Amino acid sequence: MNEKMIKFKKLIKNDKLNTSYPVDKEDWLKYRKEGEYLFFNNEDKLCFYIHIPFCRSKCKFCEYVKYVNDDIDGESTYIDILIKDITSFLQLHNNFTLYGLDIGGGTPTILEEENFKTILQFIKNKVFSKLKLSDDFESSIEGTFASVSEEKIKIISQCGIKRISFGLQTVNKKFLKDNDRSFPPLERMVQVLNWCKQYKIKKVNIDLMYGLKNQTKKDLKNSIATIEYLKPEQVTLYEFRTNILNIKENKTKLQLFNEYKFLYKQLIKLGYKGQFGQNTFSFGDDLGLSSYIKNRMLNNISYKGFGISAQSKNSMGVAYNIGKSDKPLKDCLKEGSFIEEDVYILPKEELLAKYVAISGYCGRFNLKIMEEILNCDPLKYFSEEFEFLLSKNYIKIDNDEVILTRRGFLHYGAVLSLFYPHKD
Repeated sequence: MNEKMIKFKKLIKNDKLNTSYPVDKEDWLKYRKEGEYLFFNNEDKLCFYIHIPFCRSKCKFCEYVKYVNDDIDGESTYIDILIKDITSFLQLHNNFTLYGLDIGGGTPTILEEENFKTILQFIKNKVFSKLKLSDDFESSIEGTFASVSEEKIKIISQCGIKRISFGLQTVNKKFLKDNDRSFPPLERMVQVLNWCKQYKIKKVNIDLMYGLKNQTKKDLKNSIATIEYLKPEQVTLYEFRTNILNIKENKTKLQLFNEYKFLYKQLIKLGYKGQFGQNTFSFGDDLGLSSYIKNRMLNNISYKGFGISAQSKNSMGVAYNIGKSDKPLKDCLKEGSFIEEDVYILPKEELLAKYVAISGYCGRFNLKIMEEILNCDPLKYFSEEFEFLLSKNYIKIDNDEVILTRRGFLHYGAVLSLFYPHKD
């Protein structure tokens, strides 16, 4: 058995390997730089992410920084700081093309209506109207069926955002209840989608999760039946990553693979388009992604994050704003700015690994982008890795795209991690 086969068999057993990178937080400690910031002076292409960390309740399966928004004054202060931070950034950087802007969370649509209107009108008047937008520019906002209203849909449309993503996750009411998440009645979902059509929202995405504890095939069928009834333009599948939440009752990789395979087959039957191994599906030819996600994941375009715990990335490294370490909201607000707190200046091998990991979310990564990061031919740099993966039919190469095969997707974490710097 050759060295790569031995290494791969070891990687297959590592439950931490998925599309998150670094694998362990400690892996980047040596790259953390006190007092450093990421500079975007030389960027001619950029994406924005705006984080709204408020939720009605804290879902137990959510890994993101969020707060129960029971303080309207705190919410208003948060929006004021966001606007100040974005304004300050644009005073220093405005000679670039904006390739995407997503508003995520948390639950952005949970904001009190006046605060919601304030931040979206600011984005329309001071971001969309002032910056050059790419030809494929398509912004998006996340929400829930319970928290959105007709007026908020109207505000979203008037702002120029034409894509909304709703987190349904599952129609298993018991699982949602056990994890402090409410289940919207079907009538409510239909009402919200009708509002979206009325106000000319072009694309609605619905998120589904698989790999949940005690999730059955019947649960998956019921989720698909709901999708068939609602007919959203896009569907995103999320694997339940129990290792992130330190839950030990992991489903096996084969169980996860089979649940994905079932959902994939059903979505294709319904007319959605998508390559086996990617997590996003669409009735159109847009990969089911907002332009922010597409350009961040697949095209390696730099992005700037605004808000508590938001992540930024460029050719220097990666940074996280204050609040990433569960800092109390009131302490973050006292700072007066959601500045970068954890900054990692990374070598090319780590930047390459970050790209491969997040691009692998779509079941592929690009050789030309790898070459730009490494400044050399990746087929030579990773000659043994490519030879092994191709010989075992874990990947295929189509022009410059490295694509996971079905066999490769079964062990996608191990496949992707062959391109990571490994500790011996």
